[in-house]
Amino acid sequence: MSIAPSRTVMCSILAILVAGISGCVEHPSGLPEPEGYDGFLELGWQAIQQGQYQDAFDWFGQAMEIDVARPDAYLGAGIACVYLENHWVIADDYFQAAIQQDLGHSAIVRYLNQVQVQDTLWTVFECVDPDLPQESLDVWLPLTADSGDIWVGQQIRDYLEQGGYDTDLKYRFLPGPGDPVSCLDLYNAQTGAFCTCDSIFEGHVYVDIPMELVQAGGVDYYSWIMVGQNVGYDYATLDADSSAGQITRDALAGWTMLQQVRGDEGDLLQAAACAQGLLKIAPGYQFGEGDSLREGVFDLDAVQVAGGGASYAYIEGRFIYSWFMCRQAGCGLDLDPGSEGFLLDLLEVISEMQD
Repeated sequence: MSIAPSRTVMCSILAILVAGISGCVEHPSGLPEPEGYDGFLELGWQAIQQGQYQDAFDWFGQAMEIDVARPDAYLGAGIACVYLENHWVIADDYFQAAIQQDLGHSAIVRYLNQVQVQDTLWTVFECVDPDLPQESLDVWLPLTADSGDIWVGQQIRDYLEQGGYDTDLKYRFLPGPGDPVSCLDLYNAQTGAFCTCDSIFEGHVYVDIPMELVQAGGVDYYSWIMVGQNVGYDYATLDADSSAGQITRDALAGWTMLQQVRGDEGDLLQAAACAQGLLKIAPGYQFGEGDSLREGVFDLDAVQVAGGGASYAYIEGRFIYSWFMCRQAGCGLDLDPGSEGFLLDLLEVISEMQD
């Protein structure tokens, strides 16, 4: 199931967002009255710079009342909401509205509760572990129908242990349609195991699967992602390219910030998708670049946004995925995940990215 609001739904959301603005804010004394939409935008961004986030939210709301179709005020309201904890619940809608009105459609499309079933020859979830030669799998897997899954698991386990290899196996898979930019966890319905994804490359999601000892019919057998097993996951795709406007880019940055400040209430799938999506479409990104009202409001670039997403993944315990996000931004390339000091080294890299 993909989640991307239709045009009808978006029109309803825009009406709700405008109606939900709290009302008028007192005009600062000594300043000329704002002239139309752009005047309220200017007051909103001035209030952001002064740390007056509720006032900023209200100014952007007045701009929306003038023109519901322009994306600028939705972006401003979303940014203001990042700093207003009681507004976090509505902030997603403002960033979505800004992107929808600027780009014409959603930049991030979420596919939730996806399930794929492993096939006999392991082509759905493909084993790409360097310790397990493909020629061995080519012999063992076709015999599943005759010798059974238990026999196959035993052959793989014996080969790995006798060779002194790690019994975890690396797999890759294509999650579905679109350009995936975020996929965090897999759940194997048969073994009950949750596994954290490692990285995404050329449309494939990579994941290390630990060996599980599973009991079936009173018999113990060794399992990774075996034939007939149902594996579930969520993922998000990017539906934008380098032609996306500055408002879309700023909204992706702001959306990443929002999830990070939400902490336990945030959405890591969304944060990772926004951060990685921004890095893909605008590696040289700067907040507000080219806009006279937003440029310089925040000293925020693509590496800092990626660092924010990586920090959130780290806090959530997705350490290898956090490292992947750093590497995508060109940082932490020399880290060794097998070293004793890896987690501290990774934390230092993330800290440097956000400076």
